[in-house]
Amino acid sequence: MLCRNVENPSDDDETFERNEGDHIRLLVRQDNESNRGVLATLAERHFPTFTRIIRLDLPLPRYLWDIAKSTTRAERLSCAAAIVVLAVCIILIVYFTVVSKKHANAVVDVAPHEWYITKKMWLAPKFINDEKTEFTPVKLIIIAHTVSPECNLFVNCAAEMVNLQNYFTTHYGYDLPYNFVIGNEGRVYEGRSWEIIGAHTSGYNRCSLGLAFIGDYREGLPSYSKVTSLQLQRAQMLLDKGVELGYIDKDYQVVGAKDLASSYSPGTNLYREIQKWPHYAHNNTFRGKTCEEIYNRALPHTTTSTPRTVEINETTTLL
Repeated sequence: MLCRNVENPSDDDETFERNEGDHIRLLVRQDNESNRGVLATLAERHFPTFTRIIRLDLPLPRYLWDIAKSTTRAERLSCAAAIVVLAVCIILIVYFTVVSKKHANAVVDVAPHEWYITKKMWLAPKFINDEKTEFTPVKLIIIAHTVSPECNLFVNCAAEMVNLQNYFTTHYGYDLPYNFVIGNEGRVYEGRSWEIIGAHTSGYNRCSLGLAFIGDYREGLPSYSKVTSLQLQRAQMLLDKGVELGYIDKDYQVVGAKDLASSYSPGTNLYREIQKWPHYAHNNTFRGKTCEEIYNRALPHTTTSTPRTVEINETTTLL
């Protein structure tokens, strides 16, 4: 049958075309399926160098099955192993994506206090910083941003506070410059605390309270912090507490660091929010004034050297 079909091909039968040497091409047509399978089997058996079979109009499952039969056992095993590896990778990617999201949602943000974190609570390294201001209760609240990475859990914010303190002690030789810091999760972190002179805004540290928000709030950057309603609420709670305890004047006024010096601090969107506060001081009320002028005090008449409390080792550290 094989010889007959090769030597005397007809329109209704499969056709062999003999090329140079023993290479042949089998053209299979759709009108005789049983003969097609027989011819293919015979061709592969009797012509070891048979290189190519073109099968027209075969169903996909049959086509794939024919390909599988024409491969060696090692090739089939390699293909099966590759498919298994691919499937395992897909399953692992899907699994860990789902699990990580569930884990992130399941993290419980536990802190020693609901909203007020003392230096002891965030494990602040010891630093002698007991220089108190003579201007009490303070009338001026200066808002700034730290221009540092965000933190959205207590443990992360506590670590960021340590990082900030280490940065200032290492590079400037003084403690964390702010009196208080607001984390991105909305908690208040104690810095230098009440009545202690800060080092956040040159010229105004002796007579103000510095309140910084962790993050960089300058809009227009590829990535910037966005102030939350909880942060603003907790900042207001802190100021109300200061008034209640007698550390802050009941008629205090709030400004951004940029209102007093050439600076981008506290960043665009945070600055926009504090301008909505009822105690915000519009029209550059305090710019260019000394602490004595702000508090309506006469400058001291003295021939001695400038007191240590006047801007010693204080640098404008904010962008």
